[in-house]
Amino acid sequence: MPIYDYRCEKCGHFEAKQKITDDPLTVCPECGSPVHRLISKNVGVVFKGSGFYKTDNSLKDKARTLNKARQVDNQAILDGDVKGFVEQSEKTTKNIAESGAG
Repeated sequence: MPIYDYRCEKCGHFEAKQKITDDPLTVCPECGSPVHRLISKNVGVVFKGSGFYKTDNSLKDKARTLNKARQVDNQAILDGDVKGFVEQSEKTTKNIAESGAG
């Protein structure tokens, strides 16, 4: 439920928690004087969950990094390059640890 800013002609500034569909207050709840709803600014917004660039793309990037590492490791094994596999695995592990993908 949003919090709206109001200015009372006698008391000064106050806030009121109201539904978006509620009509604006017209009198101060403290003294009964007329009030004016103020235009709010600097509203903080937090996007959580899926469906947002920050959360979705970072997960896809991590998945791509891991899949590419697995492909390189598998190819090294198929080629019989055990030394290359070990070196590549160590490099991959280091990269994953540095990127925070693990």
